[in-house]
Amino acid sequence: MLSTYAARILLAATIFVFSITAKTLARENLEPYAATPDRVLVIYNADWKNRSEGSTAEQDSREVAEYYAAMHADPKTGKKPYLLGLSCRHPGKKHLNDWAIREESTDNRNGIAFRGKGPAPGRGELVRDSRKVEVHISEPDADWETLRISCRSEVTGEEKVVPPISTALQISGIPAKPGNDAVYPPPADGKGRSIRLDATRFFAGTVTVSITLKNHAGTVLRDLTLRYHDIRNFIFSPTGPDGIPDDRILEEDVLTPVRNFLEDPRNALPDGTRLKDHILYIVVVHGVPYAGNGVFGLDHGVTASWGEHGSLTSVEQRLQTIYYPWATLRPPIISLYSSRGKDSDKGVINHLITTAMRNPLGGTRWNPYMHPDAYSFLRKGAPPPTFVNLPPLERERREKEESFFAYAVSRLDGSTPEEAKRLVDYAIYASKYLRPEMDDEERRDGIKRLFSSKLPVLLESAVTKKLSGGKELAALGFPIRESESGQGVPFLARPAGDTASSDKPGTRDWRRFGFYPGGIERFVSSSNGLNHKKAGVWQLISQGVTVTAAGSPAGSGGPHITNTTFWDNRILQKYLLRGRDLGECFLRSTYHVNWSTSLIGDPLFHPDLNHTVMDQTLPRASKGLAIRWAVRDDKTTAIVGTELDFDPSAPEVALMNVTVTAADTHPSTTQTALYSRRPTIVVTGLKPGISYHFTAELTDPYGNRSVLREVVSAAPGSGQ
Repeated sequence: MLSTYAARILLAATIFVFSITAKTLARENLEPYAATPDRVLVIYNADWKNRSEGSTAEQDSREVAEYYAAMHADPKTGKKPYLLGLSCRHPGKKHLNDWAIREESTDNRNGIAFRGKGPAPGRGELVRDSRKVEVHISEPDADWETLRISCRSEVTGEEKVVPPISTALQISGIPAKPGNDAVYPPPADGKGRSIRLDATRFFAGTVTVSITLKNHAGTVLRDLTLRYHDIRNFIFSPTGPDGIPDDRILEEDVLTPVRNFLEDPRNALPDGTRLKDHILYIVVVHGVPYAGNGVFGLDHGVTASWGEHGSLTSVEQRLQTIYYPWATLRPPIISLYSSRGKDSDKGVINHLITTAMRNPLGGTRWNPYMHPDAYSFLRKGAPPPTFVNLPPLERERREKEESFFAYAVSRLDGSTPEEAKRLVDYAIYASKYLRPEMDDEERRDGIKRLFSSKLPVLLESAVTKKLSGGKELAALGFPIRESESGQGVPFLARPAGDTASSDKPGTRDWRRFGFYPGGIERFVSSSNGLNHKKAGVWQLISQGVTVTAAGSPAGSGGPHITNTTFWDNRILQKYLLRGRDLGECFLRSTYHVNWSTSLIGDPLFHPDLNHTVMDQTLPRASKGLAIRWAVRDDKTTAIVGTELDFDPSAPEVALMNVTVTAADTHPSTTQTALYSRRPTIVVTGLKPGISYHFTAELTDPYGNRSVLREVVSAAPGSGQ
């Protein structure tokens, strides 16, 4: 896939050669870099109408944005993330309240315009390349003496018969795999054959090619009349026939307002620096649409099946390259093989005229911040990734060409605002406390801990031994249960021993037990899209993952998800655990731009193992237990919860055990499923009108415990 792309796409306006100087490679220690919170722009949907119970804002999207800013505000400097609410700019429309931003113009999906004589191709018509007429005849009893091929010009009406001996005609065996790189064997008796014709050798312009063939019994095997176009009659189209950009709504509702905010002199720093140059990371939150059309509204994809191509990209990817000079690009017109196209059941091999931007845009040519070894494991026999002392993103971006000015963009989302906020809570906690000892079973293994080297030593050793992915994490002391060979995920899945489960020690199943703060996992699956509510990404978020990814979308108008859609975890973790922000690590480890990639996590997540420590403080509740009652159909339920103190120097999350007692009843104890800053338990099976005693114990990921004061609360009477 990668080599095919590299060979085909040559856009001169954006050629970039990735180079690393010997001086950079020679440095021993990675220069850490932690962005200040004011280098983050948080984007929310100001048109969002949903408001969850307990929200402190008028709607959920703003609630998550304000929560993020509050949690990351620096109490010493006053620096905090910037917030920007987006609203639909089109009266009477609600373009931002759908999962995808819908465009009014959609006529540029193929990105080409006809400039020849005669009628232009109809909308949706396959634009076959007349240089590459190709038909496969697989029937072994074909009578090749009956083959007739003719070519008629649709410009002049003239028709010519193709002679059996012609330099424009090639008849060979059928290749094992059709396509642009097909290898054609010589013809053999009793086997099928392929017919290839360059119709431009007979006529310039649009032509109709007719092919007939019978078998030895006189039965017609093929009677085809196929239309082909001259690739020289097409130019690149940035808008389609109607002259309206096919990403206009996205541009007007999202991209232009963001640029205006970043470039507004009123938002500049005291020294005059524009936010455009100051912001490093952009976060879109719960309520912001997942997808919008890609650049020029073009369909794009990585497979030969054009049915798996689509025009949609993630909103995040469009924001990442918001300052790329897309409008100046004029990509070349090319011909691509398309499987499963019209008449393919009759052996017609479709080579279609399109733009080079139908190919995926990726690698260091398009993302020059990418680590040079990202996804190198896809190359057969490639060595392990090299540990390169890359400069901090802030410095590298200043030194890059202006045409490659980019942001690291991620999403904070969940099926509820609380799930989105938990991503922030976990990132803040793990930034200070992520270590192997967070894992209950690792912490209990005192002998192993006694003889283990210090983490800074292990980090250096892993570089010397050229370890990466799962092997590197294991060498650092983390328990690993691989789901992807060598990638080191899932990371920090909780063991059964850290839960109320009776499963044997060592059992790790995130679907049942969830993740510790700092947990990482993703699914490379064609259905793993934010637009599918049963997709794996939503399961992972509901189970407390801190870093994950999805397609925006999966299918439904977007390109097919591939093994390069998300990130190379070997690269991400190598830099994340050595002092670089998650936002930068996302940019370093992802391959594509203008794609469906949606990366989920707090860009300020910064678990530098050289400096993380074990949590030795007791979890502290800002208030006591709060009890809310619900009565329905004579069934009484208590919702029991509390909120932990927020101290940026000592963040906390905790499990909560709640014990409920009443007169003449045995105590019952329930535990929350996941660590939380706002642990909440629903206690069922209670009786109306009865007074209950509630006690609770908080336990953080390192096993520190504290007990909350007992609360006595009476259940509402029957009928209340």
